[in-house]
Amino acid sequence: MKAELFKLAQQVVQEIRNSGFQAYIVGGAVRDLLLDRTVDDIDIATSAYPDQIQKIFPKVIPTGIEHGTVLVRYQSTSFEVTTFRTETSYSDFRRPDAVSFVTDLKEDLARRDFTMNAIAMDQSLQLIDPYHGQTDINNKLIRTVGRAQERFLEDPLRMMRAIRFQSQLGFELATEVLQAIDDNRKWLDKIAVERIAVEWEKTLKGTYFHDAKQSLFRTGLVNHIPILSENSDIQESFQTLHGPLPSFASFIAYMNLNVSDIAISDWTNKWKLSNQIKKSSRLLVQLVQDYPKEPFNWVLYRLPEDLIEEFTILCELFHKDAFTQEEIKMLQKNLVIKDRSELAINGQDIISFFPNRAKGSWIQNMLLETEKAVVSELIKNDKNGIREWLQYDKQ
Repeated sequence: MKAELFKLAQQVVQEIRNSGFQAYIVGGAVRDLLLDRTVDDIDIATSAYPDQIQKIFPKVIPTGIEHGTVLVRYQSTSFEVTTFRTETSYSDFRRPDAVSFVTDLKEDLARRDFTMNAIAMDQSLQLIDPYHGQTDINNKLIRTVGRAQERFLEDPLRMMRAIRFQSQLGFELATEVLQAIDDNRKWLDKIAVERIAVEWEKTLKGTYFHDAKQSLFRTGLVNHIPILSENSDIQESFQTLHGPLPSFASFIAYMNLNVSDIAISDWTNKWKLSNQIKKSSRLLVQLVQDYPKEPFNWVLYRLPEDLIEEFTILCELFHKDAFTQEEIKMLQKNLVIKDRSELAINGQDIISFFPNRAKGSWIQNMLLETEKAVVSELIKNDKNGIREWLQYDKQ
């Protein structure tokens, strides 16, 4: 897949060159190719303006045309194509105040954050590396293009990106990068929390998360992370997390299981996260707490497939004797029922079992109790058997 993607990118670059413009593969795709990592998308930088790109390719989507960026659809694959540019100061700490288009690749690469992201490839996949990104990759070093102080003041989110790349790649932060983060960490408070959240989740998932966590504390950047900055107990709990977590929901669940004083809604509100993340976090906490005290079938029954990985990791952290993901999937396959629709009775049946009782919340409570008893194999999923069990037990 990687080879096919680069072959298509080469064709896009060649098409642009055939029209008389410069074009190069740039950014993370080049870095990840050198590191033999998965490449999902490829960016292209060019001397052509967006309107000129629109004349070269039949399908072009103007995704960020004011900044020189369009999306080229080529043989059912998307490539982000951006005009060579330089940028001025970032008054809002997010976007450059002005963008100037240039004709020189080196000028374009100079505006990028880290040397490993400032390597280009031509149509023959030959490397152009004016800022020695290959050397830093070989030395496993995260170093900025130019002065770190300037790069972080332009966009303070780059400090989080440095931490995120350390978590993903296991590279060391250059001494000047560590110092610049220490000096400029307060400016992270100016960054929209939604942007920080994107980098934070990627950091949590990194293989070398523990190293990145140490850098957060070493530079003091941890004191500018939402929630973590507000509570010493939370920071102490965060220090106990040594391995990566697969999602934001699992991180919130882990922190809540350790420090329940900080509600899940506090986390999701402060980070401006979705209701789905809030729901998943709450369910993970409930299931991990239920694991040692409820019938295991009942725990598995309520565990969605997309949370199996999170659940097993959290159980390993809090209970030590957790089942593996494969074991859980097998056990789930063998459950008597997979959801309530397979239950032999419904609410109307319960009403018919107790005709003299006024309708009320007891109906749903009894239905839930029946569901749990069937899943836990205390009774069979049989209408007559359930009726006898309920009438005997609830009279």
